[in-house]
Amino acid sequence: MKFRFAAISLMLVLSSCASTPKLDYYTLDMSSSGTVVTDLNLEVARFAISERIDRTQIVIQKSPTRIDYYSKDRWASSVGEMVEHKLAAEFGPAVDGGRTFIVSGTVIAFEQVDSPSGPQAKVKLEIAIRKGGAKRYEAPLLEKTYETIRTADSNSVDAVVQALSRALEAIAAEIATDAAGL
Repeated sequence: MKFRFAAISLMLVLSSCASTPKLDYYTLDMSSSGTVVTDLNLEVARFAISERIDRTQIVIQKSPTRIDYYSKDRWASSVGEMVEHKLAAEFGPAVDGGRTFIVSGTVIAFEQVDSPSGPQAKVKLEIAIRKGGAKRYEAPLLEKTYETIRTADSNSVDAVVQALSRALEAIAAEIATDAAGL
């Protein structure tokens, strides 16, 4: 009797594993686009993330009042880490003799937005720029919210993730331009 119960239990466990959906993992294109040209050193500090994107699932803004998440499509790492690494790639290596600024902030939106014309990628960052060596609690030289939307090339998750990469590249260029004016 015990053997039969164990065999049935094993079959149930194995059949439940077989029905688990395959998850797909995504990350941003971490290579530099080459759009940021500056003689500054822009160091990226840790980014906080808003609660609705503090998960591995990719966010979909279905309407102005409704959000959803992809069921099988996940971020390979935290959104905050990906944003930090992408901005660092865009800002490039240290420039000898260049002024140094620290870029930190909060990721407010990093998501797909459904529109009548198809999916779009939305990135919204609250950024603080401080002098190099400044502490996080010191008053920033600049505080600004950057937001951009890029249209995805198709209805696929791959296309949305690529559009998110392009949106972040555009914001990095704006940040570099603003930092150059400080």
